[in-house]
Amino acid sequence: MASGDQFDFGLRDAASLAVLLGPLALLAWATGLPVLLPSLGPSAYALVVRDRPWRALAREVILGQIVGVVVAFAAVRALVGPLSGLGLLAHTATGLHQVAAVVVAVIAATIGMSLLRARHAPAYATVLIFTLGIPGRAIDVLVFCGGVCFLLCLDAARTRLVAA
Repeated sequence: MASGDQFDFGLRDAASLAVLLGPLALLAWATGLPVLLPSLGPSAYALVVRDRPWRALAREVILGQIVGVVVAFAAVRALVGPLSGLGLLAHTATGLHQVAAVVVAVIAATIGMSLLRARHAPAYATVLIFTLGIPGRAIDVLVFCGGVCFLLCLDAARTRLVAA
């Protein structure tokens, strides 16, 4: 276990995840902005149970998530255009373009993360979330990147408090 106590039943990890995701959830609720998307849950978990230095993992999280969101947004805009609905548009030409955008975005994310040496599996969830149009505005890319940065700031503070 990441906490070092085999008898805590995951309570320390769960509390750490609440500290990381709770403020992001409240911020998302209060603003209606996509600062918290499902892909940040696995990123937060990776931070809590890390088995390597914080800086290395934080670099992977930030770069991986940024690459994922940027290439997904770019692929959708290039191959589909603005998405007005949520989800995959089945049995339509637009839906077929959206499927192509998923494939292009996954390939581009893999190459980008590999070049930056920042392979972060949860970023692939971000790729799918954005290629499905959840959310779909350009400002949402920046807001989500802000959410990733906020997650890392919360984890840095949590790590310092635990170490003190």
